[in-house]
Amino acid sequence: MDNYQPPTIGLNIANFRKQRNMSLDELSKRSGVSKSMLSQIEQEKSNPTIITVWKIARALGISIEEPLENSSNNSIEVLRREDSPIIFSDSNSCEIRANSPIHMTDNLELYYITFKPYGKHSSMPHFPKAEEFLTVISGRLKVSSGNRTCILNKGDTGRYRADQHHSIENLCGSESSAFLVVWFPK
Repeated sequence: MDNYQPPTIGLNIANFRKQRNMSLDELSKRSGVSKSMLSQIEQEKSNPTIITVWKIARALGISIEEPLENSSNNSIEVLRREDSPIIFSDSNSCEIRANSPIHMTDNLELYYITFKPYGKHSSMPHFPKAEEFLTVISGRLKVSSGNRTCILNKGDTGRYRADQHHSIENLCGSESSAFLVVWFPK
């Protein structure tokens, strides 16, 4: 990725603390981390150890991963097209470009799919209650999920169960494309 920046741990911690209307003094008492150390961390003047981040996260009631995420309001996470992993269907009739940030794949996956003429992508069932949202960008696609089938045209979006066998098939003699969101509810 271009211009990769490490997470702004201190700013993230400060944001979580302020969201909870918690003073530095209160966070210090709850976490066991000194007030001066917390101040230095929040100002990005000190890099905390994993144990320190764990203590602070626990005191804030959040997971240890949350302060480590690049999720500040003033950053935009970019995955450049040339950096996107590409997967091909078993029949090699469609190209699947993964657009998901790696830290999101526990509950959300984003894909851009290009289908060759009459190409098809079949998928085994995902986790229970998983759903897919398919938006056709160009062409005409047939979606099958279990024993149900639906035809989607350019601009249409279909939502279907992905916790059973499902497939997407290009009905055109030309290339088709779609944007796919896979959602794994918790």
